Amino acid sequence: MLNPIKIAKSIKCILTDYGESLDLRPDEKDENGELRLNYQLVLYRELAPLAIPFIRNLRKSRQGRDVLWGREANNINYVENEVLPKLMDFKYLKSLPKNTIGYAYYKIVKDVGIEKLYNQRFKEEEMQDDLAVHDVRNNISRHLLLTHDFHHVLFGYDTKALGEAMIQIVMSKILKQKVGSIIAFFGTIKACRDANSLKPFKAFFECIKNCKNVDDRFAFMSPLEYLEEDINLFREEFLIKKPEIYNEIIQQ
Repeated sequence: MLNPIKIAKSIKCILTDYGESLDLRPDEKDENGELRLNYQLVLYRELAPLAIPFIRNLRKSRQGRDVLWGREANNINYVENEVLPKLMDFKYLKSLPKNTIGYAYYKIVKDVGIEKLYNQRFKEEEMQDDLAVHDVRNNISRHLLLTHDFHHVLFGYDTKALGEAMIQIVMSKILKQKVGSIIAFFGTIKACRDANSLKPFKAFFECIKNCKNVDDRFAFMSPLEYLEEDINLFREEFLIKKPEIYNEIIQQ
């Protein structure tokens, strides 16, 4: 935690490889010595103290506490026996009506799957003592990685450098996960370099504005609760706006 060398390497990676289909490349070893973590997740681990506002936010609601303590829809057995098989059932997802969240999710993950992303979580095998904080890390990382691509779907951002940066803003503003702001800032700089323009920062500030009035209750839900929901009606219910400036930039 707070290792300056690892933090510097992580930021360098965001400035160079972010959004280049290398985001899930194994860059660092986990606490068991297994080489499997990408630098974005390393940054989350090294800057763990910045997660305190996020923990406080989770404690405010029953669903948030379920995420925190691994209960109900975030119970590990339920997730791995019910949720994951459903999210990996591409035949089922593809069969859903095209206006559903599940079908839009299928369009994002059909070529890459979700196994590599889910494998970035803090695993039970990494727990080296009986402190409750390790259970919390396991529970939170499981939920965040499981729902990450649904944020792309709901907020209308692709998985390229700028789109990934915008999802980090969503993480920061909706869930109060402050590390997301850091990744978003450097990810947007990377997108500016790629485009040789400062326009990506217009999308950056648009995303911050769009997140202000969002009802964050959706962020604590299990994906199985909304897979078959109409995506536009769901956005209306939770006050989620699709980006305009961002879409103009990526179409240029």
